[in-house]
Amino acid sequence: MTADQLAVLCRRLADDTDAVRTSPEVKALAASIVGRVRDGTALDELTDEFDELEILLLRAGHAAGLSPVRSYERFPGAGDGHRVLEVLACPSGVCARIEAPGAEPVLCVALRQPMVVTRLRS
Repeated sequence: MTADQLAVLCRRLADDTDAVRTSPEVKALAASIVGRVRDGTALDELTDEFDELEILLLRAGHAAGLSPVRSYERFPGAGDGHRVLEVLACPSGVCARIEAPGAEPVLCVALRQPMVVTRLRS
């Protein structure tokens, strides 16, 4: 679950208006977590910190916390064959965050590196 939580945290850190950037207590803990990720700390060693961040977000009224929202709907235009799909993924493969590629590079805020294009087959 921690890789999913890191993906959500990274996505939330990219939003200047999100609580992980605007609430001082939440921001400090989020910064500590991403600093430890940058330093190479294994995600399984950060379980307590992610749990604490989740609690802080929930207490602050952010009901989604660090839970990923997923949709299992078929991609429009994918048809029923095996299509190749390109997504942007974590540059080090540490977390499960993915984003749609676009004209602007997407930054992994936790690692301070651009996300990388990864090809998936449906």
